[in-house]
Amino acid sequence: MITQISYGLGIIILIISAITGGILFLAPGSIRLQRPDCGWAGWTFNIMNLLFFLFLIPLCGVLMIGNIQLPLFICITLPSAPIQIGLEIIGAIIFLIGSVLLFWSRLSLRRSFRLAGVKPHQTDYLTLHGPYKRIRHPMYLSALLVLFGLVLILTSILMTLMFIIMLLLIRKLIPEEERQLNQAYPIAYSEYCRRVPGSMWPTQKK
Repeated sequence: MITQISYGLGIIILIISAITGGILFLAPGSIRLQRPDCGWAGWTFNIMNLLFFLFLIPLCGVLMIGNIQLPLFICITLPSAPIQIGLEIIGAIIFLIGSVLLFWSRLSLRRSFRLAGVKPHQTDYLTLHGPYKRIRHPMYLSALLVLFGLVLILTSILMTLMFIIMLLLIRKLIPEEERQLNQAYPIAYSEYCRRVPGSMWPTQKK
């Protein structure tokens, strides 16, 4: 039963991974060199994000299909099958929600897409539609949801450490990016923050 569920989840992960890779590479504004302007945090996050979405996620899918456990992932064996199945199903739901949010956010940005910590270009516009109507940084939230989904699916210590590192990097990057956006759109961004107070979670206006 567990093997069958893992096999099915592995196929879903591979399909989502292929769609994600296609969107990240083929969506307008993706194929261009971008240099982060906020130091090591931007470089570290972008490199980890690239490795995660283009290498680790497909690898996880292949391992689940082949029922293979690599020592690198340090997967914890749970005491009972129902708990493992429950975590895998919950993880798959979170993974799918994160993936859908990633697609929606990336397509909403179109050519205004920038890697983490990269200053807006003169030709960019402030995106106010799609998920940006509810939260200011949906792409960061989507990355965390996808990674947390894999943490639950694999019960992997390596994935847990990656999740913690990504969370800490995002907490450092958001204030830097908001400072850049305030400089690029001084009036519009202040008004946007007033209307959309939640950085990564919908929050009621005060």
